[in-house]
Order: sequence, then C-alpha cells, then structure tokens
Amino acid sequence: MSSNAAGRLARLPAWVRYGAIGGFIALACTLAANTAVLWWQPADLCHAGPLIVPLLSLGALLIFLVMAAAAGFATSRAGSSGSDPALAGVLVGVLGGSALVALVVLIPVVEHRFWELMSLCPAPVSFSGGGSFSFNFGPTPPPGFGIPTPPPEAFATPPPDAFAPPSGPAGMVGELVGMVATILIGIGGATGIATVAGLAGRRSPSSDLTTKT
Repeated sequence: MSSNAAGRLARLPAWVRYGAIGGFIALACTLAANTAVLWWQPADLCHAGPLIVPLLSLGALLIFLVMAAAAGFATSRAGSSGSDPALAGVLVGVLGGSALVALVVLIPVVEHRFWELMSLCPAPVSFSGGGSFSFNFGPTPPPGFGIPTPPPEAFATPPPDAFAPPSGPAGMVGELVGMVATILIGIGGATGIATVAGLAGRRSPSSDLTTKT
C-alpha cells in the first residue's frame, strides 16, 4: 500500500475503517461456508458426514459476531465516542448480509451439487429445498425389535404440490422477504454487539490511560 493510500485510509473515520475490515472478513467467511459444497469433492463430503455443512455455517456466524464486537471495540479504543461503535456494527452487518444477496445466483449450482450427493454418497441422503442434506447413519435394530405398523392412511398419496415451495411471483416475494428479514436481524445483532463492545473498550484501563495522555 502506498503512502498516499495509507494516508487516505487513516483520514477515514475509525468506525468506517474497522467496520469495513470486519464486514469484509464476515462477508468472505459467509460466502466460503455456504459454498463449501462446491469447492469440496463429493467423495470428501460423503466421508465428512452430514454435520460439516451446519458446522461451517455456525462457524461463519460466530466469525460474524466476533467481527462486529472487534469493530466496535477497536472503534472505541481509537478515541471515537457517541454512536461510532454502533455505526461500525451496522457496517459489519450490511457487508456481512450482502453475502446472502451474492449467494442468490449460486442457489441453482448448490442445489445441483446436493442432488449429486444424493446419488454418489453410499448412505441414503435426504434433500430439502433450503439446501440441507443428511445421511441416514444409525445402527441396525436388534433382531427382536419390532417396528409398529402405521395406519393405512399414512401411505395416502399427498397432493402433487403439497411439499412444493411456492413458485412464480409469490415464491420470489417470499424469498425476498425472508432474505431482507435475515439481513435486518443480522444488522441489529451486529449493532448491539458492537455497542456493548464499544462500552467495554471505553472502560478498559488502556483506554483510560490514552484519554489522560
């Protein structure tokens, strides 16, 4: 980075600098976690088992929250006051939430990979439209174990569209509303965590020493 670029970066408000750093890290981790099924070989996914995908998503969520807290804390330690730590959290939430928008174009590719796993993995795999899959692990029942016979109506054929997600404009609106709600919840959570971390940064001993000097 040149000295001119470093000087321009230093002139930016602290909440913009730290919020952008934390937000881009959260963005990259969210994209990586939700596209792991694309950059892993199907055989590796079958060997890893069904928990790897939710564990990656959980890891991305934890990194998102840590980045929001770090941005708020660093903003406060930089001498910012007022609502600057909260603004850093908002920026982290916006940038991290934009990963969901970027993932929209990858949904068909990810779903195609899940269908491949259904045919390649040796254990039975169940697929849902939300992009989750599970392997049918479990011990074989003992010889004396009897499975109760379900009633005849349990085998009744459901209507063709009973389990199909809404399609057309209604389905698109539903997905859009769900995405916006998820992003807003993420922004709210990041803002709250950054605000609390900013308060902790102001009360830290080193922060008090910096203020006195």
